Amino acid sequence: MRTIRKFILKGKESMIDHVKSVNELGCIYWVTARNKRMLVGDVCYLFLIGKGHDQIRYRLEVVDTNCMRNDKECWHVPFIGDKTCYKLIPTAQMYQGNGLSRASLEEIGIKRHVLYMELNDEQVAFIDSFFKDE
Repeated sequence: MRTIRKFILKGKESMIDHVKSVNELGCIYWVTARNKRMLVGDVCYLFLIGKGHDQIRYRLEVVDTNCMRNDKECWHVPFIGDKTCYKLIPTAQMYQGNGLSRASLEEIGIKRHVLYMELNDEQVAFIDSFFKDE
């Protein structure tokens, strides 16, 4: 059986409205790249920058690793119709508190400006303590 890996992703709300994407589409899309090797079932925590967020807001599960982007209406910048994207769906309600800020994450070893990284068990336990399962 494969181990489910956990990652942190950083999304800029000035480029794409991820909250709108979750609310209207029920998912977000993330472009695939050589440095991102996520698989179906992996979990991602989305750190949102901008619009008053500046912290982790979502816990998401990878449900597709090779799909076409379908979130044009959520873009604030010119749309790029990526043909190879990850599709992620939320596994909990959007976190509304302020406990998953940059400072809090630094205390558990997550660098302030990280864009993508795999998390260890201690980091996951800390982050998960802020989410209620659906």
